[in-house]
Amino acid sequence: MTGLAIKRLHPSIGAEVNGVDLSRPIDAPTRDALNQALGEHLALVFHDQSLTPAQYVEAASVFGPPMRQHYSQHNMADHPDIGLVWHRNGQQPAERWHTDHTNRERPPAATVLYGVEIPSSGGGTSVANMRAAYAALPEDEQARLATLSTVNMLDGHTDTREDDRRKYDVPIVHPMVRTHPVHGSRAVYFHVQKAKQIEGMSPDASLQYMNDLLERMIRPEIVYHHVWRKGDVLVIDDRATMHRAHGDYDRSQSRVLWRVIAEGDRPTLV
Repeated sequence: MTGLAIKRLHPSIGAEVNGVDLSRPIDAPTRDALNQALGEHLALVFHDQSLTPAQYVEAASVFGPPMRQHYSQHNMADHPDIGLVWHRNGQQPAERWHTDHTNRERPPAATVLYGVEIPSSGGGTSVANMRAAYAALPEDEQARLATLSTVNMLDGHTDTREDDRRKYDVPIVHPMVRTHPVHGSRAVYFHVQKAKQIEGMSPDASLQYMNDLLERMIRPEIVYHHVWRKGDVLVIDDRATMHRAHGDYDRSQSRVLWRVIAEGDRPTLV
């Protein structure tokens, strides 16, 4: 762990990690320190990394075992645990606030993104601290949210392969507030497009309430905006954040991120 240094990037969320070369094996004390830092800061940035696909998957596994992504049409052919985030083949930027893969029984602990091709401007990624969002809600709404659960399935992407639908489009129920297994704090937790409804509410009422929550909760003071540089690795804690892409870049330029999703625990509220 010699040389590891962590510098806060934003008062609410985000830290820069220095002294770690992700292309090399990471020892147990450094792994523990990075997981503790992720639980505390919720987004970690590593600059100036140079990784092969195999090195990248190994580095991402620091935060949990890689889990296969359900947009397999965009997975790297020789390394299917790596998803390609790009605008090629009709893929659209995920510009709505979300947390990844809530349709899984053990959804991600972390989303790990690696900047491979970066446009000259725009195309950033924003991450919101949903722990702070929860804490800022009135106590009566905190109490109400703690009683609610969402029913999660795949969202409505028309290009999802039939095999992915068979494997991953199965209803999974998760609480709308979850306790972070490392930090011990509570955070709001849902994916508005994968949550087909809140239990006990109609789909329309569920959607209206979730959209209203997002509008009220996510404010600039709890958001870290990452401006990509080639070679950046951004690690996002899916257990206590939401994130979104920004499509404000020239489509004649390439924006290619590699994505690995690290499996986490089943969400619980304690």
